[in-house]
Amino acid sequence: MKPHFFKKYFAGPLIAVLISACLTTALLICLGENPSILWEAFTSTFFNGFGLGYTLYYTTPLIFTGLSVALCFHAGLFNIGAEGQLHLGAAGIIALSLFFPGLPWYFSIPLGVIASMLTGGLWGLIAGFLKAKRGSHEVIVTILLNFIGITFVNYLILYPFKNTQVQNPETLEIGQSYFLSPLSDFTAYLGSELFRTTPVNVTLFLSLFAALICYLFLFHTARGYEIRALGQNPSAARFNGISASTNTLLVFTLAGALSGLVGINEVMGFQHKLIEGFSPQYGFTGIAVALMARNHPLGVILAALLFGSIHNGAREIEFLSEKITKEISIVMEAILIIIIAGQGYFSSLVYRLFKRDCHD
Repeated sequence: MKPHFFKKYFAGPLIAVLISACLTTALLICLGENPSILWEAFTSTFFNGFGLGYTLYYTTPLIFTGLSVALCFHAGLFNIGAEGQLHLGAAGIIALSLFFPGLPWYFSIPLGVIASMLTGGLWGLIAGFLKAKRGSHEVIVTILLNFIGITFVNYLILYPFKNTQVQNPETLEIGQSYFLSPLSDFTAYLGSELFRTTPVNVTLFLSLFAALICYLFLFHTARGYEIRALGQNPSAARFNGISASTNTLLVFTLAGALSGLVGINEVMGFQHKLIEGFSPQYGFTGIAVALMARNHPLGVILAALLFGSIHNGAREIEFLSEKITKEISIVMEAILIIIIAGQGYFSSLVYRLFKRDCHD
């Protein structure tokens, strides 16, 4: 691995993680809590089969949303609509199951994946169309589409798709042929109890495959080159015959499809139904994942694992502490985002201070 590659993609995030850990430790001390619970919590998220299972479960949707945001970033676009897109993707699976409940598994599972990608992709296409054809700003459009998409899906949960046998706001359960196997089934076959009673499932492998496909698409295809050229220098790209309109439509459709795949992890892999408020802001956390990964598809995997461990570790901290709640994860994520976003400023500040000291 070349030194400049490590410096570009890993040095900044590693420094950000260390600073975030130090500041979080200082915060725990100020709140009168023993900082050792931070280490204990995160140890359990990686070195305990139960904790690791939940960490990987939270990592899976963050890989999808991180890829969705990163793909748009490469084209010079900002997709804040992953939250709405993933809701539509989940609703698409429910609709398919309700209309075709008796399909055999070899039809239902591929069709479920296609349905989630199709509904999420179509929702992303709306933002791409308004940007490419009407000149609307994608940030405003995707924010508004989030509200519309989430509200529409909540309506489907509460009325057309509602399970009238329970009082909770949830849909009817999908057919068993749509169920995806948990990873605990595979480990049990090998004689291990790893991941037992955890929701992590084979969607994890699908997310890793999606990251690989995104990497190959962006860096080893002509269309990927056009997208990156458009993001780095739009004027030069247009001068060389690269269509901004076509690539904008394509990128937002693909981004929506990637976000829509989150529904597979939730609906087909774990709950087997759609519950109102099922997403703990996966779409917005995906923005932080993409930023930390420097928009590199393979880096998204590591960044998603970090944020997944933060989310799971915060729940463990809440269990261990009488003074700290799981919302500490929001503070830790915010610190990471601030450091990553301001890395250029902090680097130049350190450089100027060092240069001044040398002159003195």
